[in-house]
Amino acid sequence: MTATARPLLMSATAAYRTVEWRAEVLKAALEAIGAEQGLKLGKVQAPVRVAVTGRTVGLPLFESLEVLGRDRTLGRLLAALDRLG
Repeated sequence: MTATARPLLMSATAAYRTVEWRAEVLKAALEAIGAEQGLKLGKVQAPVRVAVTGRTVGLPLFESLEVLGRDRTLGRLLAALDRLG
């Protein structure tokens, strides 16, 4: 993960604590984070995908997060933040 991964994961974790847990809302939250930082969705979702799935490619991310659930998703994001130091 790049140097931008940590702040992106922190922002995603904060946003995902409170938003409605539906794929469209999860995507919109991440798009808003990207817009704040001047990044396109692909650059913002990459660290989230790696943190949550352990892969750089895979099934549609937001639908996967919805199925995985808030608690498991947040747990994986927090674990990735711990690993990043």
